[in-house]
Amino acid sequence: MFRNLLALTAVLALQATALEAGASCTAGHPVSSLIESTPTSAFTNHGDSTLTHGLTGLMWKQCVQGLSGAGCAIGAASAMPWRAALAAAAADTTAGHSDWRLPNEKELDSIVESCGDTPAINQAVFPATPSASFWSGSSRATSPAFAWIVGFDSGGIALGSKTTNRYVRLVRSGHSMASFDAQARQVVVEYLDTADFPDSPGGHFFYSSDPAEQAAVDAGAAGAFSRTGRQFMTGGTSPVCRFYGSMTPGPNSHFFTVEDAECSALKAAQLSPRPTTVQQWNYEGISYATTPATVAANGTRSCPAYTLPLYRAYNNAFPPSGPKNPWDSNHRFTPALSDIANMVASGWRDEGIVFCTAQ
Repeated sequence: MFRNLLALTAVLALQATALEAGASCTAGHPVSSLIESTPTSAFTNHGDSTLTHGLTGLMWKQCVQGLSGAGCAIGAASAMPWRAALAAAAADTTAGHSDWRLPNEKELDSIVESCGDTPAINQAVFPATPSASFWSGSSRATSPAFAWIVGFDSGGIALGSKTTNRYVRLVRSGHSMASFDAQARQVVVEYLDTADFPDSPGGHFFYSSDPAEQAAVDAGAAGAFSRTGRQFMTGGTSPVCRFYGSMTPGPNSHFFTVEDAECSALKAAQLSPRPTTVQQWNYEGISYATTPATVAANGTRSCPAYTLPLYRAYNNAFPPSGPKNPWDSNHRFTPALSDIANMVASGWRDEGIVFCTAQ
């Protein structure tokens, strides 16, 4: 796909985009051009001073330590040293739970709201949050006198001395955060090139979540690709594998999958050194994290309420029967069923929901 693949390799990366209408920003000092990263719809309020973030499965105390009641209007937010924060978590029994703890830095970062600052948090979900730094439970391995902190003034992550007073928000349960990187949640931009792929019905599509890569594609480094206006959000706990074929022998295209078995199978089939006459998909790494679709017993796929379905269409380079068509394989990923209908009308194959994007 890329005319100068080596020149573009340093900026290659992929991610998601597709919100046709963004929610109103709930952070302080909102920036209207930015998409809300922690919409209220992604949280379930249990009515007992706790709520669950659907994206991560983590249960949070709605109020910072020291505050309580409706709107967290009772009391005063308590800043304390790190060890006192650990003790406060061990003693807390909010909503009958005795396993409250300090979040690690990734967990705490997962509720930073990126569409505004001071405070950089959804104020409808977490009212009365100070625009200040909060303790994580993560010490710095090489400097045990310091722990990681997350600033809810601007959303930054830094190190802080454990003897300094900082605010505390407690968490419990949830999924593993090993693959989750809230700072990496970005918009995936869709590109289309019909000029360089005249034989392929509808042209070739490409997707990128990396601002540097997007700038390179916008500048023409990848040929005649241009933005279609479609986009979707990254975010979740499951990694998305990214593959690229080659300009020769191909396929001159990228492919993305969140399915572990599919990713492993493609990597296992990859020959090294890369063949010069046989097409294969070549693994490029993890592009971003997302949420897999839920698969029912009958094979039907659906997405959790806090996510949006992302559909995939295939250009039938290899049809279900008969010889290969005279163009390279390519896929379109889109949140719009109308796009899928248009692709099917052009001879593409509807492959249904492939994963679920963040709202």
